[in-house]
Amino acid sequence: MWTAKLLTVEWTEAETQQLLKQAHRAYNTEVNDLLLTALGLAMHNWTGAGQVLVNLEGHGREAILPEVDMTRTVGWFTSLYPVLLDTHVNLTLAQRIKETKEGLRRIPHKGLTYGTWRYLSPASSSGEVHAIGAEPEISFNYLGQVDQDVQNSGITWSSYSAGETEDAHSPLLYTLDLNAMISEGTLRLDDRLQP
Repeated sequence: MWTAKLLTVEWTEAETQQLLKQAHRAYNTEVNDLLLTALGLAMHNWTGAGQVLVNLEGHGREAILPEVDMTRTVGWFTSLYPVLLDTHVNLTLAQRIKETKEGLRRIPHKGLTYGTWRYLSPASSSGEVHAIGAEPEISFNYLGQVDQDVQNSGITWSSYSAGETEDAHSPLLYTLDLNAMISEGTLRLDDRLQP
């Protein structure tokens, strides 16, 4: 059985503000675009890989399907879908950012329909799920600015502990399981990794 190590990195408020207010201007990017570009670059520098396959998690609360009104719903509509990051050695940083951004924009409905396609397509009913589905070893989830989301919703944080969110003995699904969020003005990145 694998054991996990938890690594947490936290940016300063100044660095986080730079990411939120300045870094996106040059290429009209979102925070997720820049964080995934950085992940691809880090993986390339570490492994030398020209491409990195990542399972990207989305919360599904943004207006992905304009005809669907989610204002009277509770919870998240989590999507999980594979994304191939091009980390080719000859790309400049600008090219990497543009490639990541454009690749993410080409994904239909921000990946919300991937699960339907994968599990309900004719190939999946005949047992060929693995032929059409990718199984990345890396998972990435950017939760956004969680304190700002709560502040604007009229909901408050509970003073009670939520307890453990996962069974400590459950098998790890990913070699690297990255979760990023901005809370109290700072970007925090947690990585649960297998040694």
